[in-house]
Amino acid sequence: MGETPYEDLVEAGGLEAVLQAACPGGEVTTGDSRGAFGGVKATVGQGDRAVHVTPAVGERLFHVRHQLREMYLSWVTTTELREVIGSTAAWLGGATARELAADWPFADFVAVADAYESGDRIELAWQKLRASGRHGLLEFVEAAMREPRLRRMFPFTSMWWMSFRPTADEYRVPGPWVRSAGGGRFTVVVDRRVEPEVTHDPAEAVRICLAEMDRLGVPSPEQLRAGGSG
Repeated sequence: MGETPYEDLVEAGGLEAVLQAACPGGEVTTGDSRGAFGGVKATVGQGDRAVHVTPAVGERLFHVRHQLREMYLSWVTTTELREVIGSTAAWLGGATARELAADWPFADFVAVADAYESGDRIELAWQKLRASGRHGLLEFVEAAMREPRLRRMFPFTSMWWMSFRPTADEYRVPGPWVRSAGGGRFTVVVDRRVEPEVTHDPAEAVRICLAEMDRLGVPSPEQLRAGGSG
């Protein structure tokens, strides 16, 4: 018997039906999504958990996000509908992040889940940036995570740029700002209105960030806690 065409699996009624059959205790809803096949994504929720499934346009690929309470924990993909259905049923059934990753390796978001449960907002911000790979920043994020001074700071993105706050609640950010230039290269600036001409590899970009923080007098978390800024 041939494989069911992707189009038949992911059109609104078909995807909704298979999710409902796999998760009889869950509530399945559909919504508009510009990047989805047919413009429709599906969400199935139960209790304080939910899974969001977006079938991709132009290729057999499912984007899946697992949610716990208000927090999205995963940014994962699979080409297999059985993995979507199986991981969804397991997650809504109460599986832990580790149990889910063991049974459905594509859905490994253990680091994000651990950071969320720990209540460490800085570690959660790092792990979410790493997991999402947003704005082409993944290689820089991984290099920055290996630098102790940066790892103690709160990373965030604004538009396509990334920067650091001394703490999760400190909003004075004089810079520096980092943006992907493509091809594993990055730009580092203080003024985002100035288009940089030089690009750097991830390690170089980290070193420049540290030098710019020193030049700008960006306080460390320890200095803020001690009541100083110099």
